[in-house]
Amino acid sequence: MLSTRHGTRNTGLRSALQRRVLRRWRRGMEARAESALLKDDHARLQARLNLLREATSDGLWDVEIGQRKLTDPANQFLWSHQVRKLLGYPDETALPNGLNTWFAVMHPDDVEATKTAFTAHILDRSGATPYDVHYRLRCNSGDYRWFRAIGLAQRDETGRAIRIAGSLCDITDRREILGLKRYAEALIASLPTGLMVLSDTLAVVSANRAFCDILTLPGEGDVAGLDFGAVLPQPGLREQAAAMLATGGTRHGVGVDLRGKRLRLTLAGVQLAEGERRLLLMAEDVTEEQSLREQARAHAARHRDQASLLDKARDAIIVRAIDGAIQYWNKGAERLYGWSDEEVMGKRIDHWLYRDGPDSSSDAVRTTLDTGEWLGEVAQRRKDGGLLVVEGHWTLVRDDDNRPKSILVINTDVTQRKATDEKIRNLALYDTLTGLANRSLFTERMKAALAEAQRAGTPLAILYMDLNRFKEINDTQGHGVGDQVLIKVARRFQAALRAREILARLAGDEFVVVAERADHVTAALIAGRLAQAMADPVAIQGHTFAVGLSIGIATYPRDGAGMEDLLKRADIAMYRAKAAGGGFVFYQPEMSDGLVERMELAKDLGHALAAGALELHYQPQVNLDDGRAIGAEALLRWRDPQRGWVSPAVFIPIAESRGMIGALGKWVLGEACRQVRAWRDAGLAFPGRLWVNLAAQQLAEKGIVETIRATTRAAGVDSSCLALELTESGLMENVEGAIEIMDTLRRDGFSIAIDDFGTGYSSLAYLKRLPADKLKIDMSFVRDMLSDHHDYTIVTTIIGMARNLGLEVIAEGVEAQAQARALRALGCNEAQGYYFGRPEPAAAFAARWLAPAALPATVPST
Repeated sequence: MLSTRHGTRNTGLRSALQRRVLRRWRRGMEARAESALLKDDHARLQARLNLLREATSDGLWDVEIGQRKLTDPANQFLWSHQVRKLLGYPDETALPNGLNTWFAVMHPDDVEATKTAFTAHILDRSGATPYDVHYRLRCNSGDYRWFRAIGLAQRDETGRAIRIAGSLCDITDRREILGLKRYAEALIASLPTGLMVLSDTLAVVSANRAFCDILTLPGEGDVAGLDFGAVLPQPGLREQAAAMLATGGTRHGVGVDLRGKRLRLTLAGVQLAEGERRLLLMAEDVTEEQSLREQARAHAARHRDQASLLDKARDAIIVRAIDGAIQYWNKGAERLYGWSDEEVMGKRIDHWLYRDGPDSSSDAVRTTLDTGEWLGEVAQRRKDGGLLVVEGHWTLVRDDDNRPKSILVINTDVTQRKATDEKIRNLALYDTLTGLANRSLFTERMKAALAEAQRAGTPLAILYMDLNRFKEINDTQGHGVGDQVLIKVARRFQAALRAREILARLAGDEFVVVAERADHVTAALIAGRLAQAMADPVAIQGHTFAVGLSIGIATYPRDGAGMEDLLKRADIAMYRAKAAGGGFVFYQPEMSDGLVERMELAKDLGHALAAGALELHYQPQVNLDDGRAIGAEALLRWRDPQRGWVSPAVFIPIAESRGMIGALGKWVLGEACRQVRAWRDAGLAFPGRLWVNLAAQQLAEKGIVETIRATTRAAGVDSSCLALELTESGLMENVEGAIEIMDTLRRDGFSIAIDDFGTGYSSLAYLKRLPADKLKIDMSFVRDMLSDHHDYTIVTTIIGMARNLGLEVIAEGVEAQAQARALRALGCNEAQGYYFGRPEPAAAFAARWLAPAALPATVPST
């Protein structure tokens, strides 16, 4: 019994041990099986990765950074074998792994940009900055190729890049293809033939500029996406287009009538490499060609003889075979060239026709064959050897199978037109009125004469001439008579001059002579001859005019070495001669004295205007009956920091000569308006109108009326508060224009006065037409009217004339009580002058004349 139990216990222990061993064996087997599975998975993944790496045309690269810096040499930079294959390196020995190797084979111009992009991608912990760059790498052959590198960083939990891997794609061929594509697009865009590309649904893909112009479409970018039918709404045309698209065929010479134009289309179906289809549509505007053909057919139908109709054409109409043999020669060609049709039919006559030989026509023939027509000009010869220039329009004629058959040539003789063009070009160098050299030709000839004088070391004289009293002739007799005077004067000058003395008209009544090899003595003799030529009066239309002459002379090299200096100094001398009453004056250096000072004064005046440093003073105008103020005149004043008060008599002429009057006048009007508004805002009532001077140069400005309107509107001043004074001499410079401006301003509400009346050269015929309200007697007459009988008579006459014309009259420059009494006795009721008040600044004027407590100056009763 005991032994049985013992045997049973031993059996149980063995069973337990066996189970444990079995479990351990099983676990070992499972572990080995799992390890085998993992090895199989790793092998499969490695095989897949290797397959992907070798199968792709792109190279792969990998940079492991870990916790190291990007530039750490320990960083592993690995390339796939495909990278080395792309670059032509056989193995890792030829192209080692490593960051330095990467930059060593990179084009030097691309290194910095690539490093910047690479670093930016790694350092951007957000991962928002991409790494996608283009650069060049040096192949084993030594050539560089373009690559696109794309990479992506692996980052830890803080966003720090620990590894970056990516691909490398060779884009050299793609760049070249894109370049070729752009080149092709540029060629297509510049083609004179219209070209449009349609998709497989017959929607517009693109159209060049010529196509849009031919069909009058809005623009190349605006037609994309439009349906074929919207672009060319021709019945049946869409079906033809669809058939060409489907079959890939080509159809030439498809006629289309669209919006009054006749078009010739070519349709061609194209299959792209990707399997897609496109339809190319080429368009030519053959409206003119078709019109000519239709006309020819219509005439042939009416006259049954096309040749007889073409014979009536003035142009040469020729049909030449493709090889150049003449097939048709109309009467126009016979008349133009002189050869009959019997002489030329069947012959190649380019060696007869073309002045420069038969090759002269080769370009025209080639262009006609390539494009269907040629337009141009070519030099030819007649049978008698005479030369001519023809304008040719050549058109390619095709047979029923659309093969080139012949060339229709229409040649027009433009020899006369070319001669006329040449004449017009010559007219650009000569004064159209007198036929003398104009400023352009004079400049050219003077430069040549001066260069010769400098080369040969010989003297040269410039004589600058101006006609005396010519303006009076223009103003009183009109420009037509003035032009006739200039023509006769030019003829007299030409007769007085000799071969080496060049005469030109610069402008108006200004003439200039350049005399080669002329010293002081010779220049004086020339001036004497010119003055003698003008000694007799000029007779025009039954009138005679005594035209004097002022001549200024400058010589080379004494007075200058350059053309501008010589002309300027001759001009200065001419003004000296004119101031002396005429004759001729040689330039002297002292004549330029004060020129620098005047230039400085002009510059400072410009600065003062820009800085608002000018002032307006106001002089009262009074009623002579009771002495009350009836208005005032605004007068420009300038106090320079260095010069003190500068007289208007000094700076106004300088402003006129420098073209500054327009700006000064605009400032004066604006300041006067501002002051009127300021007085009104201060509760002061201004009596009558404030008078502002308007210079002659302002009248010549474009838009002067609108400028005056805008200035008053901006200041908030009504035109009824202002009056404008225009000088008599200024009005006479352009009477008709002045009348129009004055009339417009008067209708706007401005009062108009003619200033300095009696000092100019106005015509009573013009005076009665001037839309003026008031005449202003010049102070030069008022000043001596009590001591000079002539001045007294002039004042009396002006007052009587103003009364008869219905104009008011005011005298300026009144400085004594006796003058005031005499003017009042003569019927002049208004005056201004020092006797009543000097020009004063705005505050002083207001205190005396506008303040309620102020008493106006009075004129003692007679």
